[in-house]
Formats: sequence, structure tokens, C-alpha cells
Amino acid sequence: MTNPKVSIVIPVYNGSNYLKEAIDSALAQTYKNVEIIVINDGSKDDGATEAIAKSYGKKIRYYKKENGGVASALNMGIDKMTGEYFSWLSHDDMYYPEKIEKQVALINKTNGNIIIISDWTVINKKNKILSHSVLDDRLESLPMCFLAFDMKTWLNACAMLIPLSAIKKCHGFDESLK
Repeated sequence: MTNPKVSIVIPVYNGSNYLKEAIDSALAQTYKNVEIIVINDGSKDDGATEAIAKSYGKKIRYYKKENGGVASALNMGIDKMTGEYFSWLSHDDMYYPEKIEKQVALINKTNGNIIIISDWTVINKKNKILSHSVLDDRLESLPMCFLAFDMKTWLNACAMLIPLSAIKKCHGFDESLK
């Protein structure tokens, strides 16, 4: 399990405002066994989102689909991915360069059949830090209690690294939840 492939899936709808920064942060990962998949969920921005994605050439895999909501875009990315682990990166988010490397290191200390979640930082459009969310210790000792967390301790899916097998077991994302 030392060097599993990680698929970073970026669903995007009318995302020309921040998509470049998201893709750049995925490409800047210190862990190199990654693939980056951008799913254009039917953007209606005169091709701006598509132009940004296509400007990366073979550095990413780009797909366009009819608009169906983020769950359908994520499911398409899951269908296209070749990695053993799934990492969701929203088009208006960025990863710290060592995010995937640190998460894979934790997976390598286990049997690999776990979901990893990290802390995260909220920034504004000028990259000023607004808040830093630190996971509550209750998540480790009582994993079901996350349902009762307050707004400061909610789980951020973009901070997770999930085995593809777990996603397949749940049949992907519920597309009725747009």
C-alpha cells in the first residue's frame, strides 16, 4: 500500500473565477502518484471554465457533461478514476501542497481500509485566513457523534481521502441531493 494512486476529482460549474487555483494546487501536490480529473457539470459561462481546464493539456483529464448537480459530477469522476483513493477538490478550494502526502502516510500506517480527514483552513478571495477548523477529538473516539457536532466541527468532504472501495460499497453520491 506504500504508493497508492490517488484520484483528485474536481467538479465544476461556472467555475472560471477560481478553477485555475484549484487545479494548480492539485498539480502542486508533493505526493506525485495522483491523477487530476476535472468534470465540467454543464457550465454556462461562454466556455470560460472549459478554456481554463483545457489549457492544462495532458496534465489533467477533462470531461464535460450536461448539468446534473455536484453529486452527478462526482459520480462521473468516480467512474473515470483509476486511483485506489478518491479525493474531492471543489473548484473554489485549494489543497495545501502536502495534503495528499500526509494522508497517504497515515493510510500506510493502517490496513488502508479507512477514511482519512484532516483539518482545514477557510480563506477569502485575497488568500487571507478567516478561520482554521480543527477536528474534534470525539471523531476518533466516537465516530458517530459527528452528527451532533456544532458548526465549527462539521466535516468537510474536501478534507477527506476515501478508499474507492468504500464509495463503490455506498454506490457513489446520491444524485437526488443536488
